[in-house]
Amino acid sequence: MLKHLAALILGVTILGPLNAAEPPVARVSALASGKLLLNGKPSDIKSIDTELGKIKERKGEVWYYRESPQAEPHPNAMAVVELVVKHQLPISMSTKPDFSDFVDRDGRSRPRKL
Repeated sequence: MLKHLAALILGVTILGPLNAAEPPVARVSALASGKLLLNGKPSDIKSIDTELGKIKERKGEVWYYRESPQAEPHPNAMAVVELVVKHQLPISMSTKPDFSDFVDRDGRSRPRKL
């Protein structure tokens, strides 16, 4: 039993820094209806603001998807972008709701390495 516990502690100690090397990502989806998703779950502006503050402290970034980008954005979509600016976070735009791509500097969709 003691050997198993020691092995578990050693494994967590070794794996901990590897996981910590990956910056945290907040995946925000702004739907055409005004509904917001944070990491796939329904959310609101206040909760997203709080989460982005945490992401900033941990030197993370935001992946942002907006449904129906050709249409006028819902005020909630604009509010999210304003929060990203407020927290001075890097943002990566996606054209796909699963965040499997990103929009490059030339406005082209590229596959995201997940």
